[in-house]
Parts: sequence; structure tokens; C-alpha cells
Amino acid sequence: MTGHHTVNTTYEPFSLEPAYIDANRAFVQQGGLQGRARLLDLACGTGTVSELVLECAPDAHLNGLDLDPQQVELSIERFRRLGYEVFRGTQLSDERRNGKPVLNFAVGNAAELPFESQLFDAVTMANAIHLVSDRERLLTEVARVLKPGGVFGFNSTFYAGAMPEGSQRVYLDWIQMAGDYIRKKSEEKVARGEAPITRVRGAGKGAFKNKWYGVEEWKDALGHAGFVTRDVNEREVLLDARSLALIGAYGGFAEVLLSGYPVVEASEALQESADPALQRNGCTSVPRNTLEIWATRA
Repeated sequence: MTGHHTVNTTYEPFSLEPAYIDANRAFVQQGGLQGRARLLDLACGTGTVSELVLECAPDAHLNGLDLDPQQVELSIERFRRLGYEVFRGTQLSDERRNGKPVLNFAVGNAAELPFESQLFDAVTMANAIHLVSDRERLLTEVARVLKPGGVFGFNSTFYAGAMPEGSQRVYLDWIQMAGDYIRKKSEEKVARGEAPITRVRGAGKGAFKNKWYGVEEWKDALGHAGFVTRDVNEREVLLDARSLALIGAYGGFAEVLLSGYPVVEASEALQESADPALQRNGCTSVPRNTLEIWATRA
């Protein structure tokens, strides 16, 4: 192991993968978003799902919200390249420019929505709900900002049933091999007289710290928040070495799988260990199930 491998820790590279786009497009198309005028995309990331949402409702005004300022900037850049007028902030817009609705993106917390009640016709939250620790508060907030009859859709690969039978070994090997990668790199640094790579214990966060809900648990939680579950689907996605490496390189994901390590080191380790983990198990891809739920606000 020599040098420092190039690693892009943003979500953007993985969000551009065909398998990711196809799975999220299929999820969004189940939402019945056509004709809905005002949309909110939570944890909007780089704007991939926001764009898919607007494919279904091209005349809608969309607000995007994400905790990460870097992701918000990537969303803004994305839609400006697509010819949209885009503003930073949580204001609502009814204007159209260049034949397209004006969009607004802002940094914000999905569990503390900076919007008045009953504003939106639909809310989406793709690939992120498992990171929220207070799910009751999140669902209550989503119900609050939705108009009666509005819809809420989310998907997640961190739920009870996410790993198809036989796939667990690949994921366990991937994490173990990434840990070995970091340890070897740390030893090389020490041999060169540099400081070792240290891990801060007890720094677990996100999807592994939160309970993985099953389908019935999500339906119960939605019911308590005032929703009627309309559609439930489980979709299998195949991750090849490239896709696995790109999701591993994403800093938010690396913080979950290798919590406590410096993010760049964890991202690099997961990126470099993806293909070896598949090879160890004699496969070229590994399946992962995604839970998709759409619900209507009563």
C-alpha cells in the first residue's frame, strides 16, 4: 500500500450510477405526483431524486432541504445547469422563469422543518430516513407541513429485511477488509515516523445506531403520525464493484460503517475494499433490498 488513493467523499458519484437512478426513478413513479403543485424533497443530497420528482411533476415548485451545505450547493449547481432559476433559502415561490418553475434549496433539519403548516402537496425523503434518530418527530413534522390528502414517500436500504439471504457474508467481509486496510495504512504511517490513524470509540452514528424498522413498524409509526399507508414495495438492487466502491466512498456512509475513524480514511478503505470483498466471495455483485413506502396524510 503506497500513497493516498483518490476518494470523492460526496454523495454525487454514487447518485449518478445507473442502478441508483433506475431504482429511485421507479420509487418516485409510484408516488402519483402528477399534477401536484408544491413539493418538498427532504435530505435532497445532490438533487438526483429532486430531478426525478420533477420528471413526474414538471410544473411543480420544489423546495429541497439537506443538513449538508455541500450537498445543497451541488443541488443548486445541478438545477442551474438544467436551466432552472434556483434560490438559496426556505422561501416558497410561485414564479416561473425560462418556462420552468423557480426552485429553492436550503440547509435544514428534516425533524425541525422551517415551514408553516399545510403548505405542500407531497413530501419525499429518499435514502435517508434511517439516519433520523427521532422518527416520531420527523413523521409528525412531515404530516404538519402536508395538506390533507398530501402524500409522503420514502425509501431505505437500512430496514429489517434489507440484506437478502446469503449476502450478509459479503457485507461483513467488506467491513472487516476495510478495517484491515486502515490498520495496514496506519502501520505504514508509523513506520515512516508519522502519527497513526486513531479511532474514537463510542462515536457510532446514523443507520447502525438506530433500530432498523420492519414494514409493520413503519406502518404503525406512520399511522400514529396521521398517515394512511397506501403502497409498500421491496425492490432488490444489484451492487457491482464500482457501485459498492462509490457508496463506500461517500463520507456519510463511511461514518456509519467505520464509525470513529477519520472520514477520509474510512471512505478510502471502503472504496478500496469493495472489489476484494466481492472477489473473496466469488461474486461480481451483491444484492441489497430497498423498502419503498408511500402514505397519504389523513
